[in-house]
Amino acid sequence: MSALLGLCGLSNSGKSTSLKYLDSKSTFIISCTNKQLQIPGFRKKYQKVKVEDGKLIGNWLVSNEYGTIQKIMKAISSSRPDIKVLVIDDANYLLSNATFKDALVKGYEKFTIQAKNYYDLIELSLELRDDITVIFISHIENCGTEEDPSWRLYTSGKMLTSKINLDGLFSYLLYAERYIPDGEDEVQYHIKTRTDGNDTCRSVAGCFKDKYVEPNMKEIVDTINKFENSDI
Repeated sequence: MSALLGLCGLSNSGKSTSLKYLDSKSTFIISCTNKQLQIPGFRKKYQKVKVEDGKLIGNWLVSNEYGTIQKIMKAISSSRPDIKVLVIDDANYLLSNATFKDALVKGYEKFTIQAKNYYDLIELSLELRDDITVIFISHIENCGTEEDPSWRLYTSGKMLTSKINLDGLFSYLLYAERYIPDGEDEVQYHIKTRTDGNDTCRSVAGCFKDKYVEPNMKEIVDTINKFENSDI
């Protein structure tokens, strides 16, 4: 059973940038948009995936098709022992793409199908090889008000939300945030490991000592792996 880590936040909150600390030799990134990777030297570190002599070569796939993504995930699990971290970046665009694709389809069944496809992808993220950590990156939305906010993972509408509680599928759902320290002018970034009470941020009790940690995804993955494999 693979490990699943959710990382979410608003745009420009440092989600994708935190990936730059991962070892590209053992990391595979699935981009659900055509946006370039927010990683220095990514064109050399991450090569577009291809198949040569029946073998999966490369460590970067750009796709917003569920079938293609699931096929690659299974192939990585079965034939790429070098890959230890699998990233699904901008996963919420899978929902947006399905919404536009099904815009002219009448009836409510399409929302059930959209929810099932997304649910199945998250479930598959837990069914890969034991030594793989899947990082599921998504935007968030405020389903409350400006005065009384309530933050959760982005969905494509109330109909989808009524079909599935996405946030509840994660034991680790960390929030990337930007902030300006008192007395300073420049924006800084951190990752929150537990809730403020108005969001769905969570982690297993005892895993993270501090509420806020550096936006270093390698350190975060190492912390979780150490915690889950400890004798205590």
